[in-house]
Amino acid sequence: MLPDIFKNRVEDILCNVITTLEAGVSIVDKNLIIVWSNELLAHILHLKENPLGKSCREVYACECPGTENCTILQALSHGERRISSTQLITEKGERRYIQNFSIPVKNEKGDISNLLKLSIDITEKEEKIRQISLLRKLSELMHGTLQIDRLLHLILTCVTAGVALGFNRARLFLVDKEKNIVYGKMAVGPSNQEEASKIWSEIANKYEELEDLIKASEDNYRDDTPLHLITRLMAYPLDEEGIVISCIKNKMPVLIKDAVNSPNIDKKFLNMIEANEFVCVPLLVKEEAIGLICADNFYSRNPITEEHVQLLCTFASQAALAIENAEAYKKLGEKIQQLKETQERLICSERLGVIGNMAAYVAHEIRNPLVTIGGFARAILRTSHPDDQIKQGIEIIVEEVNRLEKILKNIMDFSKPHELVKTDSQINEIVENICSLMEPYFKNSNIQLMRKFSASIPKIIIDTTQIKQVFLNIIKNAVESMPKGGTLTIETAVEDNYVKINIADTGEGMSAEIIRNIFVPFFTTKADGTGVGLAVSQKILDEHGGCIRVKSLLKQGSTFSIYLPIIK
Repeated sequence: MLPDIFKNRVEDILCNVITTLEAGVSIVDKNLIIVWSNELLAHILHLKENPLGKSCREVYACECPGTENCTILQALSHGERRISSTQLITEKGERRYIQNFSIPVKNEKGDISNLLKLSIDITEKEEKIRQISLLRKLSELMHGTLQIDRLLHLILTCVTAGVALGFNRARLFLVDKEKNIVYGKMAVGPSNQEEASKIWSEIANKYEELEDLIKASEDNYRDDTPLHLITRLMAYPLDEEGIVISCIKNKMPVLIKDAVNSPNIDKKFLNMIEANEFVCVPLLVKEEAIGLICADNFYSRNPITEEHVQLLCTFASQAALAIENAEAYKKLGEKIQQLKETQERLICSERLGVIGNMAAYVAHEIRNPLVTIGGFARAILRTSHPDDQIKQGIEIIVEEVNRLEKILKNIMDFSKPHELVKTDSQINEIVENICSLMEPYFKNSNIQLMRKFSASIPKIIIDTTQIKQVFLNIIKNAVESMPKGGTLTIETAVEDNYVKINIADTGEGMSAEIIRNIFVPFFTTKADGTGVGLAVSQKILDEHGGCIRVKSLLKQGSTFSIYLPIIK
């Protein structure tokens, strides 16, 4: 019972309590129609229209799918208070959390006549709880990803996702110590206001769980968006000044509220990011900055608070560790691959040496008697012989001797050590000369030749004769793999510190087993092949410090990629 002093002031007390709670209040009748509400209700629920006369389900966007779980009906039928929570998305795409209290109101007879409904915005409290849970979840997701590009995309998706940190756009910069720069690696976010509204609307309605959003983001990831492309153009020397360098050097977050009027902001940088308000947070590992995250709310114009900065810093510390782990994993994988390739080269080199010595011995022992047989057979053939059958037999002997001599020549070439004569050479010119030389061969074989030569190929130091032999071997194989004709594409490019020459055909392709053996000496799939062409080619490239790689699909063709080092 209320003390008498309060009885006449119930309405004032109730109003003060409601004001203190900042609660939206409504009275619902037994037909679930709202018969009264305060002004704050429309504000809290982001209603566009006056709720009076509308059903409670319509106004409260009730979370109960049916009447069985309806907390209002439960409160009316049981006469007890019920509590429920709902989420709603505002026009700006913000997620708000509302807690609703349904309290039955009884008349003088003790019967329930109406329902008092209080609605309190608990977004701030829910955000705190959610942030702690979110950071734990994000940390688990990041540390479970070791593929570096996938990890970086995941990090930026977490920064921009509404169910995560909720910034509009995010860019990730990395430090390159060898080049002494900080460069833009990746960016995630809408490219314009229209796209932003569309994305927020779709995402808010479609993905409630962060894992679902990340998976959808990976599936739909594009690296040709304007935001990403502009970010990739951004690079800043570490020995210069600027907001990015300052963040890296000082290892502290930087929050810029009015970039346009700030004398410390480089105008070129401002033109690139466009945003007047943004935050840069360093990625720190063992007290060293390996990069930074730059985020803004360019489209929503929501202010970036210190709380947002702190949350982003906490997230960035976890992200930096995940990046460090992924980089270490990547380097380990590269070292293992290098070790494997070195081991394979050593085994192959040893095998080639043994086979070469044996081949040289066998060839030497066979060559002299073969020359004698060939000489006598050709002499007999030059003598007219009346018996056609004998003549035919001698012709076969001469033909077989010619074939054996050709095989012997290939074997001698393979086993014979060559002294390289290296000169400054232009690969495009060498390939073009070979193409011109083989033009009649292409025409007779119904081959369409496609040339894609890069104009930026530098001169490299090679033995031109030896490298020509490599090209001839591979181009001849490519043409022979297209017995009914096809397209031969020769492409040159610079890749890292190598000149790369791709020779691609649209022929029969090769099985995985054949690919494993094609560089083994004397392995061949041709009826009249010797199986030394590709082995010799690989040997020549090894002697140049280069390498050769093969990709092939059955019935689709093969691509041989030749790498020759650019020695400065």
